[in-house]
Amino acid sequence: MSTFLGMDIGASSIKFGWGNGNSLQHFSSIPIKSKNLESFKQVAAAVLKTAEQTIGLKNISAIGIGSPGTIDISTGKISGVNPNLPFWTDYNPAELIPSSLNVPVFCDNDANLMALAEAKHFGSRYALGITVGSGIGSGIILDAKIYRGSNGFAGELGHVCMVQDGIVCSCGRKGCLEGYASVDGIRRRLAEDNADFATMALSELLTRPDSNVHKHLAEGKAMLELAIVNIVTLLDIDIVIIGGGAMDAKMYNLESMKAEIELLLPVANQGKVRIEQAFYGNQAGVIGAIQLAKQGL
Repeated sequence: MSTFLGMDIGASSIKFGWGNGNSLQHFSSIPIKSKNLESFKQVAAAVLKTAEQTIGLKNISAIGIGSPGTIDISTGKISGVNPNLPFWTDYNPAELIPSSLNVPVFCDNDANLMALAEAKHFGSRYALGITVGSGIGSGIILDAKIYRGSNGFAGELGHVCMVQDGIVCSCGRKGCLEGYASVDGIRRRLAEDNADFATMALSELLTRPDSNVHKHLAEGKAMLELAIVNIVTLLDIDIVIIGGGAMDAKMYNLESMKAEIELLLPVANQGKVRIEQAFYGNQAGVIGAIQLAKQGL
């Protein structure tokens, strides 16, 4: 059976592992020392060295890479604004792998790969995967495949406009869901009145007895629920899988979200949509990258 290498690029580390597309045989991560291209290349080289020493690169049939940012289908390059990793824009993640390896490399947005892995786990062919953390990422699975749209930019739930002429998002637009419902978005709003919130740990923020905190959290949750309902209504999704650090920290109560979403759905969709906590946690991107490599090959 073929073996595939998966890599999940993050702002602070590159997670990686290998498997056959059905099971994960190895999982690990290597921290990124500096947010620059050279550091990315060094970590990618270390990943390949580990794979060579453990299973041999000659035994890898294909490589999948998940990356933050939107990937242009026509060029394979990261396109648009990438606020957490600005140096990573206009770069093809596949270039991290030396062409001399002569191994096929397939790349996609990291949230798309989370959705791919989670949808397969839950047995769904029509799924919406969402990660709630410093930002909001999402991926759409239609007929068991990632839906990328005409250019590769589909699935950016965090940047749908929820408030006309609303607050400025990190992407530069106004009123994005991410500006209201993500951890950083809520921090920025709170910091307008109290600068202490700008760098406050999420665990402390969530236990702060402050009416303003509760107000912004409730508003963010309501906006996320409405955005989910709109996508489900538009695409007839049968499962919404929600993960990410903020959900792990219980920033939003999943059971409450289920109840509110059910009330907001059109009658035709009620009782037909599952809302689930993500199963794979921080391994989802690597598992999805492995599955992407297998599908691409």
